[in-house]
Amino acid sequence: MVPRISTLTVNLSPGASIPILRTAANQTSSLTFSDSTGAPWTLGAPPLNSNHKGFQVSYIPSSALIAVQALRRYDTGNITVYLEGLPVPVVIHLTSGSPQSRAQTQIMDSRLDLRIPQRGPNAKPSAPPDSQIALYNNLLQAFLDGVPPLDAKPLRTRGQVPSTTVWQWGEHLYIRTQSDIRDEFEQTLSSLDGTHLWKLPLTPTVHFSVMGKTEPLIIELE
Repeated sequence: MVPRISTLTVNLSPGASIPILRTAANQTSSLTFSDSTGAPWTLGAPPLNSNHKGFQVSYIPSSALIAVQALRRYDTGNITVYLEGLPVPVVIHLTSGSPQSRAQTQIMDSRLDLRIPQRGPNAKPSAPPDSQIALYNNLLQAFLDGVPPLDAKPLRTRGQVPSTTVWQWGEHLYIRTQSDIRDEFEQTLSSLDGTHLWKLPLTPTVHFSVMGKTEPLIIELE
């Protein structure tokens, strides 16, 4: 069993593929929902479970969290989720493995964070414009998840900006942090836990907002 925490931007367009939640018997998988700014998007109604014999679906009212437990192996189903203020439902396919799979290990989603490509009712007022939010950029998502390309170079930094990692890849910096940037940037992506990924051209100093103060981050470029 290989547990994973993943983030996926949902495509709500007609004809698009629906997200898949990979579950496993005797394990609990969590689904969370956020908007394009990284703010939680709360449930507007109880989720609908298509297969009560195969899956148990629980939720916390007025939250952005659903828990799914597979009741047996090798089953499928789906849940339909209604989010507050969103005119279309979000449908998630459920699976608890396949007997035809030849893989020696089974991957399960311990937590799947689903990002809705719109601003929700709890959108952050200070969020960047939509044109700078890279919703479908797999590269930025990889940096945000902390698994950048193998040739991305981690850089040393100095300053009072906590929980921050900086990589150089090509002619750009990719900065993973929980602080808001004060300088100009090209693209960004945020997760539900408050972590941001900022992409900007190479520069030795970047300023961030930390506890209401502007703090410089000194970057040792290579």
